[in-house]
Amino acid sequence: CIFSFMMMMNQISSRFGRKVPNELRCRNLTNPSVAIVGSGPSGFYVAKYLKKARPDAKIDIIERWPVPYGLVRFGVAPDHPEVKSVINDFASVAEEVRFIGNVCVGNDEKEGHVSVETLRKHYDAVVLANGASGERKLNIPGEELKGVLSARKFVGWYNAEPLVEEPPLHFFDDGLEAVVIGHGNVALDCARILATPPAILSTTDISRSTLEILGRTAKVSVVGRRGPAQAAFTIKELRELMQIKDASFSVIADELDLADNEASRAEIHSKRALQRKCKLIQDAAKNVVSEKKNTLIELRFLLSPVAFEPRSDDPSRLGAIVFQRCELLGDPGAQKAHATGELIKIPASLAFTAVGYLTQALHTSSSFVPRLENDHGKIDSGLYCAGWSKRGPSGIIGTNITDARETVATMLQDFDALSSSEKCGIHSLQNATSWTDWLNLDAHERSLGEPFGAPRIKLNDVRKMLDIIRASS
Repeated sequence: CIFSFMMMMNQISSRFGRKVPNELRCRNLTNPSVAIVGSGPSGFYVAKYLKKARPDAKIDIIERWPVPYGLVRFGVAPDHPEVKSVINDFASVAEEVRFIGNVCVGNDEKEGHVSVETLRKHYDAVVLANGASGERKLNIPGEELKGVLSARKFVGWYNAEPLVEEPPLHFFDDGLEAVVIGHGNVALDCARILATPPAILSTTDISRSTLEILGRTAKVSVVGRRGPAQAAFTIKELRELMQIKDASFSVIADELDLADNEASRAEIHSKRALQRKCKLIQDAAKNVVSEKKNTLIELRFLLSPVAFEPRSDDPSRLGAIVFQRCELLGDPGAQKAHATGELIKIPASLAFTAVGYLTQALHTSSSFVPRLENDHGKIDSGLYCAGWSKRGPSGIIGTNITDARETVATMLQDFDALSSSEKCGIHSLQNATSWTDWLNLDAHERSLGEPFGAPRIKLNDVRKMLDIIRASS
């Protein structure tokens, strides 16, 4: 019996091209092998809680870049270092799993890629935790004009995300007038970065090329189609926007009056946090704008974009945005913005659309969708999802904890129904990088940041990353 068992393990070793470690040769084959696609918060939290529930699980985290942490590295604003401290928890998790970097997961098998289908053949479970890398479009006239950018790309640029194309730097002229369309936290992040003095951001891990063009913004308008009660941004983000050095903050009182209906008052009354946020906004409407400040930040409500208009002297560039005035109709918690017919034009040389993200369906056509269809994290037999790909782009980093626990609970139920399995994961992937490689890159980035008093200078060129890894090995 023992001899037959050892022969079977040797066959598995030969089949998957790997030597089975001695400590695994006598393990129960129902112990799960798991591939987690994406090393952002949702991926690491799934690994953490799965490992806690099943210490015997063999977990591989597969990441498209040689660097980990996903949204924490490429999405969290550089002036929010306290949010990034969560990576200390993730680094502890990484010691108990295998990190496979520089590997793209999708539908093909070209160099540096692996398909979801292949992963499913080699792992008992595959978890898609690839976040939301696509952006929603407004689909209105003029969206193709130079100067109309997605907030997704702007955030990727100032956070040094690889392959993110730089915006047209010559558009960042002195006296820049910018409009951010959207009332979520990402929209306020963009406005805050545009309005914050470069000297303050110089000691963060912001992209150095971004620093070169900041400090030229005369006005930033942050525009949403509903009222203060429906705005998705948090009170923390609002306070930060209101307290930027050398910037004035303004709210138009008439727009607050238009949004003040019975349904909105009921929404505000039902939530204490919303009461505090709306009071801050109401108090801001009483502010006297200081002409001595370098930048004016204007928070606008009940405006929905209908067209981007070109400049009169250059029809290829953005000159203004046309909005339609809206009114709120509906019951508390379900109010919709309806056009009144009134049009308002706001001059702008740059516009950032922050109206939502889309996730990539890696297991099917790789098209972008609002979220992956799932049942408590389960997509199909042996295929799961977590984070933004599971629920859509909502919540904060901590939201991924409950989300990951739900997916893990679903996985554990399915594992209990498994009998035996010969799936031992994939031994190696071409050009893949390891956690040790990341630690070497981490040390290099930290050393680059020292002369600036910054925590690090992030590399955004994968080839340079790989060169440093090779030189360190």
